[in-house]
Amino acid sequence: MPRPMACYHTHRHMTIVQGDAHVWNCFLPKAGSADDTRLFDWGAWRIDVGSDDLACMMAVHWYPDLRRRFEQRLMDCCHDELLARGVRGYDRRALHEDYRLSVLWQTTTPIHQQAIDIPSVIWWNNFERVHLAAEDLGCRELLAGWRTAGAQRQKLIARAPAAP
Repeated sequence: MPRPMACYHTHRHMTIVQGDAHVWNCFLPKAGSADDTRLFDWGAWRIDVGSDDLACMMAVHWYPDLRRRFEQRLMDCCHDELLARGVRGYDRRALHEDYRLSVLWQTTTPIHQQAIDIPSVIWWNNFERVHLAAEDLGCRELLAGWRTAGAQRQKLIARAPAAP
């Protein structure tokens, strides 16, 4: 089972996510200011895997050229910040795998947007970008892993003795 799915089952290693994290939903501090960047529009917040906000920002909203330039650097910065703030036992590879699964989940975002009548100029571009990201990151492999795990689970169930 992929690590983020295990998080859902154990309710561990999760955090508050903004749910609609992109550059239009953040305030940047003035140059020379001691202020931090601030996310706003918390209408979609939830408890989830932290990589969901990264996937929303980069995979849904960035075309491949921009994503390829900054994705790994921002993931490195994010991981460094997690470590600086006391997160332990979460290596960079785990963040990458969580991010891949978050990108896979984000492929449903444009479907939701279309269903609630978001203009097609928005959801169609999001659809294109997130699917390009999913392809670049090999997210389809994650589905194959789930199919294998599901098939193995079904075999175990079939071999289990019948209840009395």
